[in-house]
Amino acid sequence: MWLSEVKGMDINMKDKKNYYSKDMPNPNFSIDIGLSDSWEYGHNFKEHWHEHLQIFYIVSGKGYIRCETKDYDICSKDIIVINSREIHYLESKDDNFKFYLIRIDLPFLFSNQIDLCQTKYLAPFSENLILFKNLIRNDQTVSSCIDSIIHEYYSKEIGYELAIKSSLYTLMVLLMRNYVDRFVTPRQATHKINTIKRFYEIYDYIENNYKHEISTAELAEIAHVSTYYFSRIFKQITGRTPVEYINEIRLRKSIELLKTDSMNITEIAMNCGFNDLNYFSRLFKKKYGISPSKFRY
Repeated sequence: MWLSEVKGMDINMKDKKNYYSKDMPNPNFSIDIGLSDSWEYGHNFKEHWHEHLQIFYIVSGKGYIRCETKDYDICSKDIIVINSREIHYLESKDDNFKFYLIRIDLPFLFSNQIDLCQTKYLAPFSENLILFKNLIRNDQTVSSCIDSIIHEYYSKEIGYELAIKSSLYTLMVLLMRNYVDRFVTPRQATHKINTIKRFYEIYDYIENNYKHEISTAELAEIAHVSTYYFSRIFKQITGRTPVEYINEIRLRKSIELLKTDSMNITEIAMNCGFNDLNYFSRLFKKKYGISPSKFRY
C-alpha cells in the first residue's frame, strides 16, 4: 500500500522510527496526494510525526485519530489537519475505511520574490508558529477547496500546478480565518521539538517490549529524568499516563492476533503483556465495546 512507503531522513532525530517522510513524486512540485486502500478494522498507523502539513480527507468508513492529546472519532467527509511536528495516530473502526492523504511541504507556498503578504501571513505558517484545529466537519467551503485540489492533481491538465497553488492559498485563508487553534512563539516551537526528541526512544522501547512488564520508573530512566517529571511530561505529550499508553499498544497487538492467529484468548492476553485475563477482557471491552471472544467470532 502506498501509504506504507515511508523512509527515515538523516537529520538529527529524523532517522528515528517515529519520524516519517516520503519523497515527493515531483521534486519541483512539493505536494503529494494519494488515495488509501480500504483499511480493515483495527488497521493503523502507529504514533509518528513529520515536518510537512498533512490533510486527511475521509472518503468512506469510520476511524479514530489522536492528535497529541486530542481524540476524534471520524467518518466520511470529515477533514483532519495534522500540523507540522504533531504526533498523531490513526486507526480504522470498520472494514471500509478509506481516505485521501494530502501532503504539503510548507516552503512550496512561497515564491522566489519578496512579497509582504507572504512575509505577513505565510512566514509564520511556514515556521510552524500557527497551529490549526484538527477536526473540520460540515464545512462545504473547505471541502470544495480540497475537492478542487484533488481534481487538479489527478487531471494533470495544463496549468494544474498553478491551479493547485491557487487553491492552497485559498485553503490557508479559510484555515486562518476559521480554524486557528493557537499561535506559538519561536521559543515554544523549539521547546516542542526538543521535547519530542527527548521522548522518541520511549515510543520505540514500548513498541519493542510491550510483551514484558514495563514500569514508569524504567521509562523515566531511559529518558534520563525523574519519575515524577516523566509522568507529567508524558501525559502532556500523549494525553495518557504511561500505563494507559502501554495498555493501548497491547490492545492494538491483541486485535492483530485475534484476527490472524489461532491462539486462544488467554494465550493472546499473555502474549500481549497482560498477566490477568479478566483485566485484559475488561480493558478490551471498554475500548472496543465488545469482548475479545465475540470480536473473534
